[in-house]
Amino acid sequence: LANANADQADVDAKAEALTRAMAALRKIPSRDELNKLIAEMEQKDLDGYTDRSVAAFKAALSIAKTVAADANADEQAVAKAYTNLEAAANNLVKAEKPGMGNSGKGSTSANVGNAYGAAGVVSAAQGVASQKAYVVSDTTVNFTLKHGQAYCFKMTVVNGNNMVPSFTVGNGDVLKTQFVARIGNDYYYRVYATGTPGQSTGVYTTLPGQNAVKHCAVTIG
Repeated sequence: LANANADQADVDAKAEALTRAMAALRKIPSRDELNKLIAEMEQKDLDGYTDRSVAAFKAALSIAKTVAADANADEQAVAKAYTNLEAAANNLVKAEKPGMGNSGKGSTSANVGNAYGAAGVVSAAQGVASQKAYVVSDTTVNFTLKHGQAYCFKMTVVNGNNMVPSFTVGNGDVLKTQFVARIGNDYYYRVYATGTPGQSTGVYTTLPGQNAVKHCAVTIG
């Protein structure tokens, strides 16, 4: 606006950029908005989605309910619960249905939600037994933690009632870890930001006999 020599193309480009920036703005959700989202998600029909994505969704919903009911939960905790529940709903994956006959397109073993035997059929008991255990984190987005602050992760073990996850970070000079508590299949771990601003490291869990899985990255602010 201050440039008297700006042509219409410049004005149009800046107007579009401003519109996109306005659309990208996200209001920090309140507790009432979290409760509204929870009520909406509780009505969601989960039939037809993969077991893994449903488990992640249910874990996020459970965490959101806990946060909403906690009178001491701060604005950050409410916002995190809201964002994670919203993301879990968006990340629900449709389960593929078995094809009729040989289409010639082949199949993939990456579909965790469906397990089929050689004949294309598997019993319910076999399907449950064949599910591989995995960990669902309550935090799956990268975030910044100020030096000296702490953050608590909730890791839920799915399909592995007797399996205890190992919780680690990629660089122990950036974050220090501490086991907090276990409640059923939920494991709570705290990290302390001990690194210098700008440093970053990944957060991982490892189940016995499996490879490490990265859940997010934490940057020191």
